[in-house]
Amino acid sequence: MNQIERIRDDLKRRFPNLTVSLDKPADEKGSWFLDVQRGDDFRPVVIEWRPDRGFGVSTPGEDDYGAGADEIYAKPREALERADALIRSGENSLAMVEVQLAVLRRQMGISQAQLGELAGVGQANISRIERRGDVLVSTLTKVINAMGGELAIHVQFPGREPQKLDLPATANDEKKSEMPPQGRLRA
Repeated sequence: MNQIERIRDDLKRRFPNLTVSLDKPADEKGSWFLDVQRGDDFRPVVIEWRPDRGFGVSTPGEDDYGAGADEIYAKPREALERADALIRSGENSLAMVEVQLAVLRRQMGISQAQLGELAGVGQANISRIERRGDVLVSTLTKVINAMGGELAIHVQFPGREPQKLDLPATANDEKKSEMPPQGRLRA
């Protein structure tokens, strides 16, 4: 039994009157989706899990499917407890908000020294990068990749759908596959 199946079973025990369903991925690298129907008046709680990226928690509306997770958790217990809180409260997940690089690093449970080692730049450089107002995209990509994440830049023009800007691959893309799941972040 994998981590998302354990979460499913735990949610079924906690909420025996709710519909809980699990969709397996078509291939081993795909996402698992756990849907919990909270009732007619509420959006469902959806937990997306990819073993190489962690857990995403959302309460999507009809037009939100495929938009990605609102909240990201590295550990299954965190995702389970957040889903439990959303089910009990009837509240919706929090859409992605702006966050500082230092906050992301702390959320992942990584020290500046550890991140410096992972990124190959040293702790002092991580400290400088976190304090800067203007960082090169290549530097930011390197640091995010070292945390196990992927930097994505989206462009929004008036009256048009958002588009993801295609960033050139970096040497750190290969290091991502070596990171343990608890050190991953989905951008």
